[in-house]
Amino acid sequence: MPEGPEAVLAALDAEQREVALATRGPVCVVAGAGTGKTRAIAHRIAYGVQTGVVSPGHVLAVTFTTRAAGELRARLRQLGGAGGGGLDQVVARTFHAAALRQLTHFWPATVGGRPPAVLDSKISLLAETARGMRVRASAPELRDLAAEIEWSKVTQALADRAPVRRV
Repeated sequence: MPEGPEAVLAALDAEQREVALATRGPVCVVAGAGTGKTRAIAHRIAYGVQTGVVSPGHVLAVTFTTRAAGELRARLRQLGGAGGGGLDQVVARTFHAAALRQLTHFWPATVGGRPPAVLDSKISLLAETARGMRVRASAPELRDLAAEIEWSKVTQALADRAPVRRV
């Protein structure tokens, strides 16, 4: 880690510094692409750890994309230096990955049994269902069906009220 908390702040501009200094409670960082949001958040975590405000093992940083989570982990490694400075204990994941991790951890104790499987894509499930119903469906048809399902979810269409479309 850089030499002390002030060194962590030294590399930041005024807005990023404001984010890093807000070590208690939630902070909403709204800024355009390439403005240093990830950098400010990484420095906020590092500053909080160095000042003893937060324990690195109790930090969960969540992002929207896998790429952003990876970038945050890389920045924390860089700020932690050779020994890690405790920042290697910080967990950075996407919202979805964090939720899935909690679901699989708590499911057996709260619901019982194995947690439900998470599918990479609904296409294989749709293909299996079509085969089970003895319906032939091409790959483009399965993709269209998957898109219709997504549209129904987004628009909150109810099955009993949805128009029947024949193709």
